[in-house]
Amino acid sequence: MTSFTVSVREHGRLNLPKSLRAALHLQDQDDLIFRVRPDGVAEVVSATTLARRGTGLFAHLKQHDSETDDFLAERRAEADQ
Repeated sequence: MTSFTVSVREHGRLNLPKSLRAALHLQDQDDLIFRVRPDGVAEVVSATTLARRGTGLFAHLKQHDSETDDFLAERRAEADQ
């Protein structure tokens, strides 16, 4: 794990060091998500990374044998005849 020190400036502004931006793969205008646990520990993740993590998150819910898909395929086949 790598640690970075970031100072809070006037009006709550943060100046992220270049090495931190590189580690997070941040680009200009990227959003950061701060999640704070009840014990005060914070996790910072880019919105892009969070979205990538979520890709396929619900894939296990997809039914492989969909009756609706089968029905529609049959109707399309009939219409093509």
